[in-house]
Amino acid sequence: MFEPEIAGLATAIQDAVTRYREGSPVPTRRDVRVRRRDFSLKYREDFGFANFPPERIEEDVWDWDDQERFQASTIKSLKEYQSLVSALGPNADSVEQFARALSFASFRGTDANELAERVTVFGRELAREPVPVKMTAFIAGLSITESPMVVSDGLTLRRPTLEDVSENVALDEYGGFAFHQPETWFSVIGEFAFEVAYPGLAQDGLLRAIEALRLFRLGGIETNRYPMRSRHSMWPGGVISGPGRYSRFTYALSPTHVSMLSEFLRDVVPLLLDPLHLDKATTANGIAYARYRDALFENPTERALTSAITALEALFLDGETELTHRLAQRVAVFLRALGTHSDARATYDTVRKGYKIRSTFTHGSSASPKDRPWAESNVTILLEYARACILAFLQISTPKDELLRHLDRAMIDPAGVNQLNASLTSVRHK
Repeated sequence: MFEPEIAGLATAIQDAVTRYREGSPVPTRRDVRVRRRDFSLKYREDFGFANFPPERIEEDVWDWDDQERFQASTIKSLKEYQSLVSALGPNADSVEQFARALSFASFRGTDANELAERVTVFGRELAREPVPVKMTAFIAGLSITESPMVVSDGLTLRRPTLEDVSENVALDEYGGFAFHQPETWFSVIGEFAFEVAYPGLAQDGLLRAIEALRLFRLGGIETNRYPMRSRHSMWPGGVISGPGRYSRFTYALSPTHVSMLSEFLRDVVPLLLDPLHLDKATTANGIAYARYRDALFENPTERALTSAITALEALFLDGETELTHRLAQRVAVFLRALGTHSDARATYDTVRKGYKIRSTFTHGSSASPKDRPWAESNVTILLEYARACILAFLQISTPKDELLRHLDRAMIDPAGVNQLNASLTSVRHK
């Protein structure tokens, strides 16, 4: 929609800028900046990475006031501009942003490919169709054995480059200025590519992928900084950042995981709840995942263990009595039927002991000296139980109360085992 008109306007803008540059001296200002190492980015794999000397960069850029004059006097007078604005009516505000961005880009120099890309993206934007958005996430809790690792068309994992950890400090007569960013520890760069109707959906897609990575294997995967880039006229890009969290739980990916991870993300990401509102979750799956996610980043160990047990409670309890025994029994039978933990007795004993420590901690005490080594040794096991159960529950369509009945019957009735196994046939990822 409107792509021929947009293409005509783009060509007219490019020609107008060229004539302006060639016809008379264009007011410019001296842009001075220092390219240096961004020391708020901490690369865990190599603390000495990219310690390069600062570099001073100077160039003449089009004076901002003159850009505005040119926009008002020349660009808005183009018949192609007026025609497109007239055709769009109340939706014409974005034309001004598109024209301004293209004018500045044309002054610096654009090739045919960039021009075509800008035209296509703006046409999609006006038609409310998906536009490309790219994001570079600094990811902690995950490592890779080879770089790059192309997981899918929308995700590549790689090691950082000098450009990733550089920043530009603008200099003027008052000194230097750079936007302060929070400290970010990372071990992998994730390059994400999305096709979305507006950039906010790309952020949602990235955060859902991070949540899914926490379930692919047991790991406190985190990203607290991710630049976004887009040709969208109203949101061309920026850096989203926030406070980071540390997790002791990490894992590594090798090329043998690529196809499995690609299928996992394709299937599991759509099953996840809104990552920005997990604190308001009311379903058993949502509450269980929120508690599991809390546990990945919590200290001391008793707190992490407590959250892991609470995640299992959300899935397997429903107001019954004999909580300790019932929870341990259901988790043990479920994981044995799922095929991830065949030793039901060991699972039962671990959950039962974990529940005891959880109760002690919840009621205001800490684990006894003899229980602390056990907690340290088994918190990972309990979190793995929680991970496997949550992942399975996300893929199961059987209602929770019916599934719990199948679990209880499976302990005493072969028919219950068949019903339980039938409920688990939809679980592809474990």
